[in-house]
Amino acid sequence: MKKTILSVTLAASVLGLAACSGGDDKTNLVTSKDYGNITTAEFNEASHELTGPYVLKQLMLEKVLGEKYKVEDKDLDEAMKPVKEQYGDDFEAELAKNGLTVEGFKKTLRLQLMQEKLLQDKAVDEAEVKKTYEQGKYELKGRHILVEDQETADKVMKELKDGKKFEDVAKEYSTDPGSKDKGGDLDWFQQGTMVPEFNDAAYELELNKVSEPVQSSFGFHIIEITDKREVKDYPKFEDKEKEIREGILAGLTQSGEAGALLEELQGELLKEAGFKTDDKLLKESLNIYNTVGEEDKADDKKSDDKEEPKADEKDKEEK
Repeated sequence: MKKTILSVTLAASVLGLAACSGGDDKTNLVTSKDYGNITTAEFNEASHELTGPYVLKQLMLEKVLGEKYKVEDKDLDEAMKPVKEQYGDDFEAELAKNGLTVEGFKKTLRLQLMQEKLLQDKAVDEAEVKKTYEQGKYELKGRHILVEDQETADKVMKELKDGKKFEDVAKEYSTDPGSKDKGGDLDWFQQGTMVPEFNDAAYELELNKVSEPVQSSFGFHIIEITDKREVKDYPKFEDKEKEIREGILAGLTQSGEAGALLEELQGELLKEAGFKTDDKLLKESLNIYNTVGEEDKADDKKSDDKEEPKADEKDKEEK
């Protein structure tokens, strides 16, 4: 959670820097007898150049995301709870160290919550949500043999096909210390408790059928599901959907995919919004979004232009 407050603080600090530039441009914002003064105008110019594009992007996102992905005050308060609990009475002091107020922190946190809503809406695949829900209706009982490489996995598969008992092969080859001595037995497990590759393969297996080697970050798994039962009092889809979406999004975040997806989605929204400015520096920043997709059109046009001379040359040859 400390990472959360630090990331929010960093973003809010930049916004706060840009917001504290009011006053007469000729006013001395900072004075020094030995080194001269810093005027509000000088500060404004430096802030504009250093943080202008970043602040502009944040403000545009607040406008665009706020239309569709509103964050209620109660949701914002809920998101702040663990941060406040971590810092306790030092919460406001911790923000003050970074030149922030509680309101400034909340403003930036609200944007992050809207971004999460965007990802849940656009980046989380509907088929994945439904598949996860259906899998969750059942618990599986199974066993596996974990090995380090494909060559050993192939050797294990051959011995199993030749009729050697699963538990004996597991005790001989498996590298999983938790199940090796139990013949690979994993007992009962629920959806989402295993790594994704293992989970999906297990839920697709027929009872008492041995899988082909399944690769995960741990190595290669040979899996057998020996029993299956329904989960008692399993929630309705509408009661489980939010939890499932959050779980899938957490997986995308852990894998590093969420950041790139968010940038792509936000870029598309900002392009559709069509923001404009006469400010030279900020115009360059806007062009990043307003020209998205135009390069492809330009490339297509160049390709068409290149094809035309070839057609003329062909006509000349025919003549």
